[in-house]
Amino acid sequence: MKKHKLTNVLNHLMKFLTFITIIIFLISFTSCQTKPIKTIFQTVETDTATKLNETKKYILKKQTENSDFNYSKLTDIDGNIQDTLNVKNLMPIFEPVCGQYNYYQFISTYVGQAYNFDEPPLFKDFHDILIIKTDDKNKIIDAYQYTLEWSESPLQYDVFVSSAKNIILTNDMNIAELKFKRTYSWSDDNKELKESGIIKLQ
Repeated sequence: MKKHKLTNVLNHLMKFLTFITIIIFLISFTSCQTKPIKTIFQTVETDTATKLNETKKYILKKQTENSDFNYSKLTDIDGNIQDTLNVKNLMPIFEPVCGQYNYYQFISTYVGQAYNFDEPPLFKDFHDILIIKTDDKNKIIDAYQYTLEWSESPLQYDVFVSSAKNIILTNDMNIAELKFKRTYSWSDDNKELKESGIIKLQ
């Protein structure tokens, strides 16, 4: 009887050890498949704003490999704002996460007209962020744009996603080629981004 119990205990122990071994193997295999994000280029240099009605320039601020978009944040920007609504709290939404693509982040600094109630026109600097992910041949897989000073609720209304297919990211390309559309809208009107601007890779 004791021998039978001992055999059962040993069998359960072997099954448990086998299970643990498989789990460790799977964790090791997965971690080997996920390469860390590699930064190719990054700058915090401040750009001079383009003048009112001048063609906007999207200047490269960050380029990484082994990256992807954080879609859970991009598709729910209102639910992912921490504390105060400001650029510092908005930027993590557009930062890359681990993945298998190339990531590009651009900022366009420009003078625009701000809403000023019934007061005289108010002009100030605005910043549009543009993020693009590509494959190894620089074919654009996805792209998003957002105005960092946007403050009307819901914030998601100003998040645009590219609807373009099979285009290559090149220097001096116009963002109009990305065919941006709102990710959230109250109606079928005013869904498309009607602005233009030049992408600067260098």
